[in-house]
Amino acid sequence: MLKNIATPTILMTIFLLSTTVQATEITGCVVKKQEIKTQISYAKEYNNTYQLKGLQKALAEVNDNCTDESLKAEQLKKVANKEEKVEERKQELIEAKESGKENKINKKERKLQEAIDELQDAKNTYLHYFK
Repeated sequence: MLKNIATPTILMTIFLLSTTVQATEITGCVVKKQEIKTQISYAKEYNNTYQLKGLQKALAEVNDNCTDESLKAEQLKKVANKEEKVEERKQELIEAKESGKENKINKKERKLQEAIDELQDAKNTYLHYFK
């Protein structure tokens, strides 16, 4: 009888532990450190001593200075700057359309699209660190 109770209890415990591990996702500086460590292993694998030295310095700086709050603030500032740039490019496009010059309009449309892409990249980077 004890054996019949023990098996479901063990299975339930394993299930609860596995869901706890899945719910604990890493974010912020931990993600940044893991990415640098991965790059360090690649640099070691390919004997890239110059890159290895730079990555080790970057890892030391992250270990010494990175906090989730500072990383979040930095990433949000980048997003805000990119949003400002998009607004500037929209205004430039409006002015180009008022001029009626097709080549100027095309150039401003390309610049706007580049700014939109950069904004999306900044948002993706933020989400990468802070899911």
